[in-house]
Amino acid sequence: MEPHSQWQDEIKRRNSAYDGNDNWYPFVRNTEEICKRISELNSHIDGLENEIGEVRGMVKNLRKILIKLEVIDDRFIL
Repeated sequence: MEPHSQWQDEIKRRNSAYDGNDNWYPFVRNTEEICKRISELNSHIDGLENEIGEVRGMVKNLRKILIKLEVIDDRFIL
């Protein structure tokens, strides 16, 4: 994924090329690129949510192990 500032500059350049007459191509292309960018960001966020869920699971397992080994007391940990 290209840096956001470069992508934003390209969108702005195409917007300035849009003359408001019958040439809708720059507008349509910008809309398609924005939708594509949103999709990429959405998949990236989903990946991060999966990683966060995995880390939470590992922390819970570690907590259970430490309680079983009597390293920590479960009365004081929420």
